[in-house]
This record gives sequence, structure tokens and C-alpha cells, in this order.
Amino acid sequence: MLRRGKRVYQLTTAGRSRFSELVADTGPQNYTDDGFGVHLAFFNRTPAEARMRILEGRRRQVEERREGLREAITRASSSFDRYTKQLHQLGLESSEREVKWLNDLIAAERTAQARVEER
Repeated sequence: MLRRGKRVYQLTTAGRSRFSELVADTGPQNYTDDGFGVHLAFFNRTPAEARMRILEGRRRQVEERREGLREAITRASSSFDRYTKQLHQLGLESSEREVKWLNDLIAAERTAQARVEER
């Protein structure tokens, strides 16, 4: 059986430049579920200042979602059936875990930045 040669792709200079622009972008689109996940995958190539802004922006968004869920649970608790209550509770717990995780990432990022500044 004949095998084809392996194709190897490389980024062009323009591609590297564009990639650098994209990972340094800290706009609100990077705080959404999809945008944040993509950015997180490339955090090792993202400037430290941009990482902090993205982490803090994501935390704000998740905190807002968490508060909205708390209000919805409190406001409509008596009208929800038990399964709907459990679903809302699951969303709330997930948001709380993500806020804690983001707080830990932010603290670690601050510690790493402080070490760099000490040098």
C-alpha cells in the first residue's frame, strides 16, 4: 500500500501577527462560554495583563449569572416543581464552583506576576 507524504503547515509572519492580536484581545466577547474556552486554551501565549483582564471579566460575568440564578430561585421557588428546582440549583452550584476556580486562577496569576516583578 502506497502512503502519501505527510503535509506540514506553518504559520506565516502575518498569521503569527494576527494570532498575537487575537490572544491579546480582552473584549467582552472573550468572557462568554465559547470565547473564554478558546482563550483559555491559548493562555500560555497570552500576555499576563490580558490574562488578568480576561479572568476578571469572566468572573464578573459568572457572578452576574450566579446572582440571576439566586434571584430566580428565590422569586419562583414556590412555583417550581422539584425537578426544575434541582436544575436551577445545579446551575447555581456550577456557577459558584466556577467563581471559586476563577478566584484561584486570579490569585495564582497575581502571585506569578509578583514573582516576575521581584526579579
